Amino acid sequence: MEKIHYLASRVLVWLFCISAMAVAAEPKAPFEPSFYPFQNGMKFKSAEEGVKLIKELGYQGVGSVYPKDLAQFKATCEKEGLKMFSVYLGGKVNADNFSYGNEINEAIDILKGTDALIELNVQRGNDPNDTQAIAMVKEIGEKAKAAGLKVVIYPHDKFYIERVDHAVRIAKATGCDNVGVAFNLCHFLKVQPGDDLSKTLADAKPILWSVSISGADADGKDWNTLIRPLDEGTFDPSILLKQLKEMSYGGAIGLQCFNIRIDPKENLNRSVQAWKKHLAASQGK
Repeated sequence: MEKIHYLASRVLVWLFCISAMAVAAEPKAPFEPSFYPFQNGMKFKSAEEGVKLIKELGYQGVGSVYPKDLAQFKATCEKEGLKMFSVYLGGKVNADNFSYGNEINEAIDILKGTDALIELNVQRGNDPNDTQAIAMVKEIGEKAKAAGLKVVIYPHDKFYIERVDHAVRIAKATGCDNVGVAFNLCHFLKVQPGDDLSKTLADAKPILWSVSISGADADGKDWNTLIRPLDEGTFDPSILLKQLKEMSYGGAIGLQCFNIRIDPKENLNRSVQAWKKHLAASQGK
């Protein structure tokens, strides 16, 4: 009997070792987020010209599109086999009410049935407060959910919601499971220069559905230093990408291009080449 027990225990140990080896040998999925430029980096004669160029350069689509151009860019992306990632919109909160334009309703109708995000900035009116901010985001979130869409609160310098942690609080307070937050590197460096990047990302992780990057100086103070081509600046984007990889971020990453004054084709070409290098560096290659 003792011999049987001994053999059984050895078999169990053997099976455990085989199982552990199998788990250890299982390769991890590569971190390959989709990469797209904001519309503000596509200053061409037409949407068609811009979309064809980013397709040629290797971008996966376009995002942060302005409402007035949404239908045109959506149709052009569909024609070229690229993705429409997001539309950029805003609303304003006051002491006892909030307001937003009909372009939000129109954008929801245009994007219905897609998985594009509604990027929502929350601006300052007269004596804004969280109660009105929550009410506005919830109302828009419910409209978006009826169309199968998600909303991300877009923290923006000098707006009512300008910090990532504030966006997280408001998003959670709505009680809407389709409302999350965006992380924008340039606004984070501008508004939260002393905050810990890894903690900010970790706290937002459950509802972090959108990220944007740009070339930037780590101690930059204005948009000339915080929004640059991706191959410029003292901030190392691979650090951000590595942290997103480690937290299993599954969304896309956008390229912020506001106020970049070099030729847009040059910026897009240089930035996508820099993206490949930063992405490889984030994975130790």
